[in-house]
Amino acid sequence: MINQDRLIDTFLELVRIDSPSGQEAEIGSHLAVRLQALGFTTEFDEIGNLVGRLNGADGDWLLLSAHMDTVGTDIGIEPVIRDGVIYSAGDTILGGDDKSGVAAILEVLQTLQEEGLPHPPLEVVISVGEELGLYGARHLDTGKLRARQGVVLDSGGPAGHLVISAPGQDSLVFTVNGVSSHAGAEPERGINAIRVAAEAIAAMPMGRIDFETTSNIGIIEGGTARNIVPDRVRVVGEARSRDAKKLDSLTQSILDAFNEAAARHNTSVDCNVTRAYNAYRLSDETPIVQAAAAAARAQGHEVVLCNSGGGTDGNIYNAAGIACVVISTGMEDVHTPSEHIAIADMVAGTELLMEIVSRLATG
Repeated sequence: MINQDRLIDTFLELVRIDSPSGQEAEIGSHLAVRLQALGFTTEFDEIGNLVGRLNGADGDWLLLSAHMDTVGTDIGIEPVIRDGVIYSAGDTILGGDDKSGVAAILEVLQTLQEEGLPHPPLEVVISVGEELGLYGARHLDTGKLRARQGVVLDSGGPAGHLVISAPGQDSLVFTVNGVSSHAGAEPERGINAIRVAAEAIAAMPMGRIDFETTSNIGIIEGGTARNIVPDRVRVVGEARSRDAKKLDSLTQSILDAFNEAAARHNTSVDCNVTRAYNAYRLSDETPIVQAAAAAARAQGHEVVLCNSGGGTDGNIYNAAGIACVVISTGMEDVHTPSEHIAIADMVAGTELLMEIVSRLATG
């Protein structure tokens, strides 16, 4: 039922529309027009999230979700197809994360319309700013959503791999304070903020902590000149875990490392911790998980219930009481110039979504 050529054409068209996080206006307008042509009523919220609704057969509303932004600042992306795989022609990302998910949703909706197939009432959310710590979903008024279950298309791997749990994340920003002085004439009068930060980073838990817990320092900014003892350095990192208690403990250990390093040098550190999103874990008996698993088996896929190391908009929906399973679109090596997606895998993910929607239309 899926039109493969149309699916690929839609994906290539979306990839060519520049939409780094914070620059989604053009693609948002494009998607609103596409949804309206399929009979959806649409609206944008204050930050640009696109919400569309289409009545269907009797039954519960079903949420279909993806995000329209792409990571980083790459623009002018030009996709190419080689041996059945779509790549970026240059040194940019491809944008399969998550335009492959958006393309899959549009193809399923168009197939439903042109073939007059039954479907549950559908609620589509295409978010902005997902790559900025789920910014769009976090600011979405989930209380206005009608669906109580849904499918998020924002994962890689084989089509039968269903993500049913994901970590919570704390975003960490530290400003380490020092005292500036001339590095050659009187270094003893200064307190080197970079050294304090380095000691803290060396002492904190880093990398893979256990099977469901990680931490990272991703940005260090500071100093003004090679011959000035730096009086300030900014350090940005994160902590993640699928276990809330472990996340709290890990974050506290990192805070302790920075505060103790500052104390040793008789200085201070300003700590800013923000819970970006909470962890979730669905049961294999959750109805949407059962529906997705049955659909995958019907398509001939081996079903694997997966625990993710990364967050998606599904974290926000699940926290709001909307049970969402995350399925694969086939994207690989995302966030890198090596990003690619096999056409066969994108088709398989789209067919799986079609099967899920069809099954929920008949109960």
